[in-house]
Amino acid sequence: MHRQPFGIERNGYVPHRSQARACVVATEETTMNPNEPSRRNILRAMSSAGAMAAVAAACSGNRSSPTASSTSQPNASSTASSLTAATGLSTSSLITTPTVTAVGSGGYFPAVDMWESATPEDAGWSSTALDELATTAGAANSVSLVVVAGGRIVLERYWGAHQESTTRDIASCQKSVTSTLVGIAIEKGLLQLDDPVSKYLEPGWTKASPTEEGAILLRHLITMTSGLHPTKLTRVAAPNTTWGYNTDAYQKTRLVLERASGQDLDSLARVWIWDPIGASTATNWKPRIGLVDAVGSPMWGLSCTARDMARFGLLVLRKGEWAGNRLVSETWLNDATSPSQALNPSYGYLWWLLGARKNGSRNEVPPDLVAALGAQDQKIYVCPSLDLVLARQGSAAKGAAETTSDFDTVLIDGLLAARLPANGTTRR
Repeated sequence: MHRQPFGIERNGYVPHRSQARACVVATEETTMNPNEPSRRNILRAMSSAGAMAAVAAACSGNRSSPTASSTSQPNASSTASSLTAATGLSTSSLITTPTVTAVGSGGYFPAVDMWESATPEDAGWSSTALDELATTAGAANSVSLVVVAGGRIVLERYWGAHQESTTRDIASCQKSVTSTLVGIAIEKGLLQLDDPVSKYLEPGWTKASPTEEGAILLRHLITMTSGLHPTKLTRVAAPNTTWGYNTDAYQKTRLVLERASGQDLDSLARVWIWDPIGASTATNWKPRIGLVDAVGSPMWGLSCTARDMARFGLLVLRKGEWAGNRLVSETWLNDATSPSQALNPSYGYLWWLLGARKNGSRNEVPPDLVAALGAQDQKIYVCPSLDLVLARQGSAAKGAAETTSDFDTVLIDGLLAARLPANGTTRR
């Protein structure tokens, strides 16, 4: 079928689950005894300190918390009994998430159901200049704008029918989420960057010959160097000899992850990223109705709230750590947000390196500014030197663009103008 312009928007709110989901998920409701409590109620019941200790023990395989001494935590065996009483399930009926490593706390992280705000000035930003940025964004077809500094929200605006709980297909911003999933999968030993894609997919995943397919590595999919035509999926060049933005080839990364892990992408993302960082249950992956590639494979989209986009950005800002747990290696994120090849040094592993580009900004762009960018100006900015995350959703600000656009310059200028120097005066 012919591909249609993206623009899927989905309203509706499902409450966040308990913060305990950062450690475990319960068996799916479809596999439970009808008399047992729902998954969401189980997770809510885990919010007590005692239940959390039992969950931590179940996840780590130890009988004490992996992050604190036994004298500072309730006894895990007794709290496991409390957990069973509260939920109607034993800890043996919990499925552990992929291993997370306890690390030192790296600053403020939002709780599952609450995200603290800060006055811009307290965080080193001008409220007046941020208001001006919001006005500019609103006039440029934005439906949401969230700015996070120091982990706390300093600006949050919605327009039209959009609100905090509204999800929207974030277009190619999804690529940077997929990059993180690839990094986790590599760390778990499920795959390697230099694995041939054909190791996981049967012949015919492109329109190229089996021999030509066999030369394409996972690395080529996530660096846009596959040498495939962007829509026909025929071979136009040898891999790693030309750079060409290619969403259809990238979409095969989903299939590789699913074959390597034995799980669908939505489940992987939920357990490896969304649950641990407290994302809404409304954020999910799903096929884009009526969209298929040249060989008939469905194209998948990621629908997110603006806050969940910002949560993901904060995870990357904090180098893969979330509230004391290591979810993805810092080494992977450093590699993913660095030039991945010489053909286009402003592109990493499915990340745009805005600080490495000439953006036409009137201000000096921080060299560590990276971004997840999608069609119609969906954006997640991450800038460690400013301790900043920005998430934007909406229609195209001006002309339609699949990735970078002139609106990046507008946003970057507005942000840098709002940053307060040591003397407290905004840059103009």
